[in-house]
Amino acid sequence: MCRSAISFAVSNILILACVLLSYPTAATAQRRGGGGSNIGGGINGSISGSNRPTGLDEKDSLKDFHDVLAVQATSQQIAEFQALVKSTEAAQAELQTFLQPLRKEGDAQSARGDALDPALENARNGNKQFEEGFSEAQKAGLKDISKRLAKADSDLEQEEKRLDQTLVLKAAPPEVLARAETLDKALTDFYNQQLALGREMSITLASGQDLAFVLPKVTSPISMNHRTIPVAISGGLSQISAQRDQRTFKLEVITDLSVLQQNITDLLRAQIEKPANCGERLAIRQARLTPADPASLLVLWLHYERWICSGAQGHETSSELAEGDGTVEIKLTAAVEKPNTLTVSAAFGRIEANGMFGDSLRSGSLGDDLKDEVVQSILPAARAGSDFKTTLPPAIQNSALIQNAKFQNVGVGGLTVVLNGQIELSNQQADQLATQLNQVLSAQGTATR
Repeated sequence: MCRSAISFAVSNILILACVLLSYPTAATAQRRGGGGSNIGGGINGSISGSNRPTGLDEKDSLKDFHDVLAVQATSQQIAEFQALVKSTEAAQAELQTFLQPLRKEGDAQSARGDALDPALENARNGNKQFEEGFSEAQKAGLKDISKRLAKADSDLEQEEKRLDQTLVLKAAPPEVLARAETLDKALTDFYNQQLALGREMSITLASGQDLAFVLPKVTSPISMNHRTIPVAISGGLSQISAQRDQRTFKLEVITDLSVLQQNITDLLRAQIEKPANCGERLAIRQARLTPADPASLLVLWLHYERWICSGAQGHETSSELAEGDGTVEIKLTAAVEKPNTLTVSAAFGRIEANGMFGDSLRSGSLGDDLKDEVVQSILPAARAGSDFKTTLPPAIQNSALIQNAKFQNVGVGGLTVVLNGQIELSNQQADQLATQLNQVLSAQGTATR
């Protein structure tokens, strides 16, 4: 049977594919539409259009993107789905082999169905196992299509039993043929529902006419203070307007800072703790970086020492003048001050430190230096998403414009940087984008086999 809805032939792999994470997810396509003035269609083509005008509500389109993101397949699921569809196609081939003598000769005795039942059971069992592997978000987001697929599975099972019964009773060839053709229709519906499930999970080829694109997740290795940490980046586009050949998309790029959070104490120690015989010294006991929408909050537990040196050069002696422990809160705010250039600013919140330590933090150079060093430690990871040569397909790298940025809580204390902007694309550029996303998807799906 022709598989026009899904194809994973290996294409020339883009340079972009080289930076794909082994982290699961690659998705491409999504809502069908066009470049015209009236936009219709639902996510993955699952719902018919709502006849919205070209000025889409940005909140709605971003919700669409997040809905797609929540149910999109992991790289393992992409490979499993390919195997699943092949098993259904194998059952279709066995059924056609069974039907051929019935249609040509009208002879039920020559129709051999020895391999048909095992092939059907393999397809149905594989489908159940695939759905059992869904995450909770996928179960919730795919509930409707899963119900339709379950109905198709039940119909397929019933028609299989009815055909088996006619064969056991040695029914007349016309009755066997009728039952087999009904089974063929049920199997076709089952197959189509599987493909619809794949489209809902973004396991489908993108089209230049799509109104939303989920970008492949990539990892950017960031070098910070002689250490390298992986930063995961994902994103998506949602069309918000279209005029003739020109289309405007809302761009969202999400940079996952969870690895930075896990390593923040060591990273700041490498940045801030410097050997010094004289002057002020800071040691970091502990650091914690958490969300504080739309900013983030860094809490530092510090040890402070102030040393003075005396004597001639080469014969200096040092002695401790003061020491103490304290806690400092630093509010970090992300912004876009220049085109596509993310900045992070730092401001003190609560300072719990006494004496010389507290004075140096509040009004001395120690406090200013501390804030600068904190920003320098966090900025490389925060900026990873704005490196479009790494994060975006070639078709849109030069078209993206970031307009604002913020830190965002992603639950259980997880921290991300969210970049929002726009991209202007012609229909031709949208076609190029779809082609490049398809190449990446094919490469990733093949690599997991």
